[in-house]
Amino acid sequence: MSSSPPPPPRLRTQLAAISAGLLMLFAVAYLDHLTGRNIHIGVFYWVPVGAIAWFTGIRWPAYLLSVVAITLWRQFSEPAADFNSGILIQMSNLVIRLVYYPAVIEVMVLLRNMELRLNRLVEARTAELRAENAERERAQAGQRMLAVKLSDAEDAERRRIAYDIHDALSQMLTVVKLNLETAVAESPTDSQQYERLSDVVNVVNDLIRQTRDLTFDLHPAMLDDLGLAPTLSRFAEEFQRRTMTEVIVSEAGDPIKLPTSLASYLFRSVKEVVNNAVKHGNAHEILVTLHWLSGGGLRIVVDDDGSGFDPAAALAPNARRGLGLPGIDERLSALGGKLGLESQPGQGARVILETPSTAHAVAQSPALVMQRGER
Repeated sequence: MSSSPPPPPRLRTQLAAISAGLLMLFAVAYLDHLTGRNIHIGVFYWVPVGAIAWFTGIRWPAYLLSVVAITLWRQFSEPAADFNSGILIQMSNLVIRLVYYPAVIEVMVLLRNMELRLNRLVEARTAELRAENAERERAQAGQRMLAVKLSDAEDAERRRIAYDIHDALSQMLTVVKLNLETAVAESPTDSQQYERLSDVVNVVNDLIRQTRDLTFDLHPAMLDDLGLAPTLSRFAEEFQRRTMTEVIVSEAGDPIKLPTSLASYLFRSVKEVVNNAVKHGNAHEILVTLHWLSGGGLRIVVDDDGSGFDPAAALAPNARRGLGLPGIDERLSALGGKLGLESQPGQGARVILETPSTAHAVAQSPALVMQRGER
Protein backbone atom coordinates (compact mmCIF):
# COMPACT_ATOMS: atom_id res chain seq x y z
CA MET A 1 0.00 0.00 0.00
CA SER A 2 1.28 3.45 -0.89
CA SER A 3 1.35 5.87 2.00
CA SER A 4 -0.36 9.26 1.67
CA PRO A 5 1.96 12.16 0.86
CA PRO A 6 3.07 14.30 3.80
CA PRO A 7 1.39 17.70 4.24
CA PRO A 8 3.19 20.74 2.78
CA PRO A 9 5.69 22.55 5.05
CA ARG A 10 3.43 25.55 5.71
CA LEU A 11 0.53 23.28 6.71
CA ARG A 12 2.84 21.30 8.99
CA THR A 13 3.97 24.56 10.60
CA GLN A 14 0.37 25.66 11.12
CA LEU A 15 -0.63 22.31 12.63
CA ALA A 16 2.37 22.40 14.94
CA ALA A 17 1.51 25.96 16.00
CA ILE A 18 -2.12 25.01 16.70
CA SER A 19 -1.04 21.99 18.75
CA ALA A 20 1.46 24.03 20.71
CA GLY A 21 -1.15 26.76 21.29
CA LEU A 22 -3.63 24.23 22.66
CA LEU A 23 -1.03 22.77 25.00
CA MET A 24 -0.05 26.25 26.15
CA LEU A 25 -3.70 27.21 26.72
CA PHE A 26 -4.43 24.11 28.81
CA ALA A 27 -1.20 24.71 30.76
CA VAL A 28 -2.41 28.23 31.61
CA ALA A 29 -5.83 26.87 32.53
CA TYR A 30 -4.29 24.22 34.78
CA LEU A 31 -2.13 26.81 36.51
CA ASP A 32 -5.18 29.03 36.87
CA HIS A 33 -7.08 26.13 38.42
CA LEU A 34 -4.28 25.54 40.93
CA THR A 35 -4.06 29.21 41.95
CA GLY A 36 -7.80 29.56 42.52
CA ARG A 37 -10.17 32.44 41.80
CA ASN A 38 -8.57 34.87 44.25
CA ILE A 39 -5.34 35.04 42.20
CA HIS A 40 -6.15 36.59 38.85
CA ILE A 41 -3.96 35.39 35.93
CA GLY A 42 -6.63 35.59 33.27
CA VAL A 43 -4.64 38.03 31.17
CA PHE A 44 -2.27 35.17 30.23
CA TYR A 45 -5.04 33.42 28.28
CA TRP A 46 -4.44 35.77 25.36
CA VAL A 47 -0.84 34.54 24.91
CA PRO A 48 -1.61 31.20 23.15
CA VAL A 49 -4.36 32.88 21.10
CA GLY A 50 -1.96 35.59 19.94
CA ALA A 51 0.77 33.00 19.32
CA ILE A 52 -1.47 30.92 17.05
CA ALA A 53 -2.58 34.04 15.14
CA TRP A 54 1.08 35.02 14.67
CA PHE A 55 2.57 31.65 13.70
CA THR A 56 -0.29 30.51 11.44
CA GLY A 57 -1.13 33.88 9.91
CA ILE A 58 -4.80 32.81 9.62
CA ARG A 59 -7.77 33.80 11.73
CA TRP A 60 -10.05 30.79 12.18
CA PRO A 61 -7.79 28.70 14.47
CA ALA A 62 -7.17 31.75 16.66
CA TYR A 63 -10.90 32.52 16.90
CA LEU A 64 -11.68 28.89 17.78
CA LEU A 65 -8.98 28.92 20.43
CA SER A 66 -10.28 32.24 21.77
CA VAL A 67 -13.67 30.61 22.38
CA VAL A 68 -11.93 27.88 24.38
CA ALA A 69 -9.83 30.50 26.18
CA ILE A 70 -12.90 32.58 27.14
CA THR A 71 -14.64 29.45 28.42
CA LEU A 72 -11.65 28.41 30.52
CA TRP A 73 -11.13 31.99 31.72
CA ARG A 74 -14.78 32.10 32.82
CA GLN A 75 -14.45 28.71 34.50
CA PHE A 76 -11.17 29.17 36.38
CA SER A 77 -10.14 32.82 36.40
CA GLU A 78 -13.30 34.83 37.11
CA PRO A 79 -12.64 36.45 40.51
CA ALA A 80 -14.98 35.30 43.24
CA ALA A 81 -16.26 38.85 43.76
CA ASP A 82 -17.22 39.17 40.08
CA PHE A 83 -18.53 35.61 39.86
CA ASN A 84 -21.11 36.23 42.58
CA SER A 85 -21.82 39.91 41.85
CA GLY A 86 -24.59 39.48 39.34
CA ILE A 87 -25.33 39.26 35.65
CA LEU A 88 -24.32 42.88 34.87
CA ILE A 89 -20.65 42.48 35.88
CA GLN A 90 -20.44 39.07 34.24
CA MET A 91 -21.86 40.43 30.98
CA SER A 92 -19.47 43.39 31.14
CA ASN A 93 -16.50 41.03 31.56
CA LEU A 94 -17.73 38.92 28.65
CA VAL A 95 -18.05 41.97 26.39
CA ILE A 96 -14.50 43.05 27.27
CA ARG A 97 -13.19 39.63 26.28
CA LEU A 98 -15.21 39.58 23.06
CA VAL A 99 -13.59 42.89 22.10
CA TYR A 100 -10.11 42.14 23.43
CA TYR A 101 -9.53 38.77 21.77
CA PRO A 102 -10.57 39.80 18.23
CA ALA A 103 -8.39 42.92 18.56
CA VAL A 104 -5.38 40.80 19.52
CA ILE A 105 -6.09 38.30 16.72
CA GLU A 106 -6.55 40.95 14.03
CA VAL A 107 -3.40 42.86 15.04
CA MET A 108 -1.29 39.67 15.16
CA VAL A 109 -2.58 38.42 11.79
CA LEU A 110 -2.02 41.85 10.23
CA LEU A 111 1.53 42.09 11.53
CA ARG A 112 2.30 38.50 10.48
CA ASN A 113 0.95 39.02 6.97
CA MET A 114 2.97 42.22 6.64
CA GLU A 115 6.10 40.35 7.70
CA LEU A 116 5.39 37.52 5.24
CA ARG A 117 4.73 40.05 2.52
CA LEU A 118 8.02 41.80 3.20
CA ASN A 119 9.85 38.45 3.20
CA ARG A 120 8.33 37.53 -0.14
CA LEU A 121 9.33 40.89 -1.59
CA VAL A 122 12.89 40.53 -0.30
CA GLU A 123 13.07 36.95 -1.62
CA ALA A 124 11.74 38.07 -5.00
CA ARG A 125 14.27 40.89 -5.19
CA THR A 126 17.06 38.52 -4.16
CA ALA A 127 16.04 35.97 -6.80
CA GLU A 128 15.96 38.68 -9.45
CA LEU A 129 19.39 39.91 -8.39
CA ARG A 130 20.90 36.42 -8.58
CA ALA A 131 19.36 35.71 -11.97
CA GLU A 132 20.44 38.98 -13.48
CA ASN A 133 23.94 38.72 -12.00
CA ALA A 134 24.30 35.25 -13.55
CA GLU A 135 23.47 36.72 -16.96
CA ARG A 136 25.90 39.61 -16.56
CA GLU A 137 28.77 37.95 -14.72
CA ARG A 138 31.22 38.94 -17.49
CA ALA A 139 30.24 42.62 -17.34
CA GLN A 140 31.48 43.90 -13.98
CA ALA A 141 30.33 47.45 -14.63
CA GLY A 142 26.85 46.20 -15.53
CA GLN A 143 26.68 44.14 -12.37
CA ARG A 144 27.54 47.14 -10.22
CA MET A 145 24.91 49.30 -11.87
CA LEU A 146 22.34 46.54 -11.40
CA ALA A 147 23.23 46.31 -7.71
CA VAL A 148 22.63 50.03 -7.40
CA LYS A 149 19.23 49.77 -9.11
CA LEU A 150 18.08 46.89 -6.92
CA SER A 151 19.29 48.56 -3.76
CA ASP A 152 17.45 51.74 -4.70
CA ALA A 153 14.29 49.73 -5.40
CA GLU A 154 14.63 47.97 -2.04
CA ASP A 155 15.04 51.33 -0.29
CA ALA A 156 11.92 52.64 -2.03
CA GLU A 157 9.98 49.49 -1.07
CA ARG A 158 11.15 49.76 2.53
CA ARG A 159 9.99 53.36 2.66
CA ARG A 160 6.62 52.51 1.16
CA ILE A 161 5.97 49.60 3.54
CA ALA A 162 7.16 51.65 6.53
CA TYR A 163 4.81 54.49 5.60
CA ASP A 164 1.93 52.05 5.05
CA ILE A 165 2.47 50.57 8.51
CA HIS A 166 2.71 54.04 10.06
CA ASP A 167 -0.34 55.43 8.28
CA ALA A 168 -2.58 52.38 8.75
CA LEU A 169 -1.58 50.18 11.66
CA SER A 170 -0.12 52.83 13.97
CA GLN A 171 -3.12 55.10 13.57
CA MET A 172 -5.53 52.22 14.14
CA LEU A 173 -3.71 51.24 17.33
CA THR A 174 -3.73 54.86 18.50
CA VAL A 175 -7.51 55.05 18.04
CA VAL A 176 -7.93 51.78 19.96
CA LYS A 177 -5.72 53.14 22.74
CA LEU A 178 -7.69 56.39 23.00
CA ASN A 179 -10.99 54.50 23.19
CA LEU A 180 -9.63 52.17 25.85
CA GLU A 181 -8.25 55.08 27.87
CA THR A 182 -11.69 56.69 27.76
CA ALA A 183 -13.22 53.47 29.03
CA VAL A 184 -10.59 53.32 31.80
CA ALA A 185 -11.31 56.91 32.83
CA GLU A 186 -15.04 56.13 33.07
CA SER A 187 -14.52 52.97 35.16
CA PRO A 188 -14.29 52.99 38.97
CA THR A 189 -10.64 52.83 39.95
CA ASP A 190 -11.24 50.03 42.45
CA SER A 191 -13.06 47.71 40.04
CA GLN A 192 -11.82 44.63 38.23
CA GLN A 193 -12.95 46.20 34.96
CA TYR A 194 -10.57 49.12 35.56
CA GLU A 195 -7.67 46.74 36.13
CA ARG A 196 -8.43 44.69 33.05
CA LEU A 197 -8.86 47.70 30.83
CA SER A 198 -5.59 49.07 32.16
CA ASP A 199 -3.92 45.77 31.23
CA VAL A 200 -5.34 46.04 27.73
CA VAL A 201 -4.05 49.62 27.43
CA ASN A 202 -0.58 48.40 28.42
CA VAL A 203 -0.74 45.68 25.74
CA VAL A 204 -1.77 48.21 23.10
CA ASN A 205 1.07 50.50 24.21
CA ASP A 206 3.49 47.60 23.69
CA LEU A 207 2.05 46.96 20.23
CA ILE A 208 2.44 50.63 19.33
CA ARG A 209 6.06 50.57 20.50
CA GLN A 210 6.80 47.40 18.53
CA THR A 211 5.17 48.90 15.44
CA ARG A 212 7.32 52.00 15.76
CA ASP A 213 10.42 49.84 16.12
CA LEU A 214 9.43 47.91 12.99
CA THR A 215 8.94 51.07 10.93
CA PHE A 216 12.26 52.44 12.23
CA ASP A 217 14.06 49.27 11.15
CA LEU A 218 12.44 49.37 7.71
CA HIS A 219 12.99 53.06 7.07
CA PRO A 220 13.16 55.72 9.82
CA ALA A 221 10.98 58.68 8.90
CA MET A 222 13.32 61.04 10.72
CA LEU A 223 15.97 60.21 8.12
CA ASP A 224 13.94 62.20 5.58
CA ASP A 225 13.06 65.00 8.00
CA LEU A 226 16.15 65.48 10.19
CA GLY A 227 18.98 63.87 8.26
CA LEU A 228 21.60 61.19 8.77
CA ALA A 229 23.34 62.36 11.98
CA PRO A 230 20.19 62.71 14.18
CA THR A 231 18.89 59.35 12.90
CA LEU A 232 22.20 57.66 13.78
CA SER A 233 22.06 59.30 17.23
CA ARG A 234 18.59 57.85 17.78
CA PHE A 235 19.80 54.43 16.63
CA ALA A 236 22.79 54.74 19.00
CA GLU A 237 20.50 55.42 21.96
CA GLU A 238 18.32 52.40 21.22
CA PHE A 239 21.33 50.19 20.49
CA GLN A 240 22.99 51.18 23.77
CA ARG A 241 19.75 50.49 25.64
CA ARG A 242 19.50 46.99 24.13
CA THR A 243 23.14 45.91 24.26
CA MET A 244 24.70 48.11 27.02
CA THR A 245 27.40 49.05 24.49
CA GLU A 246 28.31 52.72 24.47
CA VAL A 247 27.82 54.25 21.03
CA ILE A 248 28.74 57.92 20.53
CA VAL A 249 27.76 59.78 17.36
CA SER A 250 29.33 63.12 16.44
CA GLU A 251 29.81 65.20 13.32
CA ALA A 252 32.26 67.79 12.05
CA GLY A 253 31.86 70.34 9.27
CA ASP A 254 28.75 71.79 7.68
CA PRO A 255 26.03 69.15 7.10
CA ILE A 256 24.35 68.97 3.70
CA LYS A 257 21.09 67.42 2.56
CA LEU A 258 21.81 63.95 1.19
CA PRO A 259 19.58 62.26 -1.40
CA THR A 260 17.15 59.93 0.35
CA SER A 261 18.47 56.73 -1.22
CA LEU A 262 22.07 57.57 -0.37
CA ALA A 263 21.23 58.58 3.21
CA SER A 264 19.21 55.37 3.68
CA TYR A 265 22.04 53.20 2.42
CA LEU A 266 24.66 54.94 4.59
CA PHE A 267 22.38 54.56 7.62
CA ARG A 268 21.96 50.82 7.00
CA SER A 269 25.69 50.43 6.38
CA VAL A 270 26.64 52.11 9.65
CA LYS A 271 24.09 49.93 11.46
CA GLU A 272 25.74 46.83 9.95
CA VAL A 273 29.23 48.02 10.96
CA VAL A 274 28.10 48.75 14.54
CA ASN A 275 26.31 45.41 14.82
CA ASN A 276 29.40 43.59 13.54
CA ALA A 277 31.61 45.40 16.06
CA VAL A 278 29.51 44.00 18.92
CA LYS A 279 28.59 40.62 17.43
CA HIS A 280 32.01 39.63 16.09
CA GLY A 281 34.39 41.98 17.92
CA ASN A 282 32.75 42.11 21.40
CA ALA A 283 33.24 45.88 21.41
CA HIS A 284 32.29 47.89 24.51
CA GLU A 285 32.66 51.38 23.07
CA ILE A 286 31.99 52.55 19.50
CA LEU A 287 32.60 56.03 18.09
CA VAL A 288 30.78 57.10 14.91
CA THR A 289 32.01 60.38 13.41
CA LEU A 290 30.55 62.08 10.35
CA HIS A 291 33.04 64.34 8.57
CA TRP A 292 31.29 66.67 6.12
CA LEU A 293 33.85 67.54 3.48
CA SER A 294 34.17 70.94 1.84
CA GLY A 295 33.56 69.53 -1.65
CA GLY A 296 30.16 68.11 -0.70
CA GLY A 297 31.35 64.61 0.14
CA LEU A 298 31.00 62.70 3.39
CA ARG A 299 33.43 60.51 5.31
CA ILE A 300 32.01 58.31 8.09
CA VAL A 301 34.55 56.83 10.53
CA VAL A 302 33.48 54.02 12.88
CA ASP A 303 36.02 53.18 15.62
CA ASP A 304 35.57 50.37 18.13
CA ASP A 305 37.61 48.81 20.92
CA GLY A 306 36.76 45.22 19.95
CA SER A 307 38.93 42.25 19.11
CA GLY A 308 39.70 43.45 15.58
CA PHE A 309 39.95 41.39 12.37
CA ASP A 310 42.03 40.77 9.28
CA PRO A 311 40.97 43.34 6.61
CA ALA A 312 42.09 41.10 3.74
CA ALA A 313 39.96 38.21 5.00
CA ALA A 314 36.96 40.48 5.56
CA LEU A 315 36.99 41.55 1.90
CA ALA A 316 37.84 38.14 0.44
CA PRO A 317 35.71 36.96 -2.51
CA ASN A 318 34.13 34.20 -0.39
CA ALA A 319 33.20 36.58 2.46
CA ARG A 320 29.55 37.21 3.25
CA ARG A 321 27.81 39.46 0.72
CA GLY A 322 24.67 41.53 1.09
CA LEU A 323 25.18 44.35 3.58
CA GLY A 324 28.47 42.87 4.82
CA LEU A 325 31.77 44.69 4.30
CA PRO A 326 32.25 43.32 0.72
CA GLY A 327 28.74 44.47 -0.22
CA ILE A 328 29.34 47.91 1.27
CA ASP A 329 32.63 48.12 -0.61
CA GLU A 330 30.96 47.25 -3.93
CA ARG A 331 28.14 49.76 -3.50
CA LEU A 332 30.46 52.59 -2.48
CA SER A 333 32.70 51.79 -5.44
CA ALA A 334 29.70 51.93 -7.78
CA LEU A 335 28.91 55.40 -6.40
CA GLY A 336 32.50 56.55 -6.83
CA GLY A 337 33.33 56.20 -3.14
CA LYS A 338 35.45 53.75 -1.23
CA LEU A 339 35.60 51.64 1.91
CA GLY A 340 38.66 51.73 4.17
CA LEU A 341 39.54 49.15 6.83
CA GLU A 342 42.19 49.62 9.51
CA SER A 343 42.44 46.79 12.00
CA GLN A 344 44.61 44.12 13.51
CA PRO A 345 43.53 41.14 15.60
CA GLY A 346 43.28 42.20 19.24
CA GLN A 347 43.64 45.94 18.56
CA GLY A 348 40.15 47.18 17.71
CA ALA A 349 39.02 48.32 14.29
CA ARG A 350 38.36 51.43 12.20
CA VAL A 351 35.93 51.32 9.28
CA ILE A 352 35.81 54.32 6.95
CA LEU A 353 32.93 54.88 4.54
CA GLU A 354 33.69 57.68 2.11
CA THR A 355 31.32 59.02 -0.53
CA PRO A 356 32.16 61.51 -3.25
CA SER A 357 30.36 64.81 -3.71
CA THR A 358 26.58 64.60 -3.86
CA ALA A 359 26.61 65.61 -7.52
CA HIS A 360 28.90 62.68 -8.41
CA ALA A 361 26.77 60.24 -6.38
CA VAL A 362 23.65 61.38 -8.23
CA ALA A 363 25.37 60.84 -11.57
CA GLN A 364 26.19 57.23 -10.58
CA SER A 365 22.74 56.19 -9.29
CA PRO A 366 19.63 56.07 -11.50
CA ALA A 367 17.33 56.42 -8.50
CA LEU A 368 19.22 59.47 -7.29
CA VAL A 369 18.94 60.97 -10.76
CA MET A 370 15.16 60.60 -10.53
CA GLN A 371 15.14 62.21 -7.09
CA ARG A 372 17.15 65.15 -8.43
CA GLY A 373 14.73 65.54 -11.36
CA GLU A 374 11.72 65.51 -9.02
CA ARG A 375 13.15 68.44 -7.14
